[in-house]
Amino acid sequence: MTRLRGAEILSEARVNEAVYRTPADHYVIWDGNPCPARAGSLRSRALALVEDPWAPVQVRDLLRRAAAIEDGAGLDPDMVRNALRLHQTAHPAVYLLTRRICTGDYVALTDIPWPYGCKNQPLRAGAVVMDRNGAPMTVALKDKDMARS
Repeated sequence: MTRLRGAEILSEARVNEAVYRTPADHYVIWDGNPCPARAGSLRSRALALVEDPWAPVQVRDLLRRAAAIEDGAGLDPDMVRNALRLHQTAHPAVYLLTRRICTGDYVALTDIPWPYGCKNQPLRAGAVVMDRNGAPMTVALKDKDMARS
């Protein structure tokens, strides 16, 4: 069997260690738009594991999925975390790294200079990406724009 580029045999201990050192309140949210990455790249393969728009995926779960992307091999958890961090500066960013806070809202973990749905307005760390009711930040921005007209 030919192994996918970048896939490697990972021990269960290595994956578990990476999962345990990842905060439980970190999530990635895909806004449903196409990812501006090279097809087949490690980053695009890792991010493609987040399949449903506006359905938060715990980063710990993403690391587990990526580690088992191929029968007997997977993507290194550190590479997956790096892909998430690097994507936050993509133009545009469509996978948003967030933290779920005690109110249930999902807030941006870092500054995101070019989030797809924000009409070229950056999201600052701590800004609400999706509220506790599941309303994405793009809806909030559209409502604000409509109120101004």
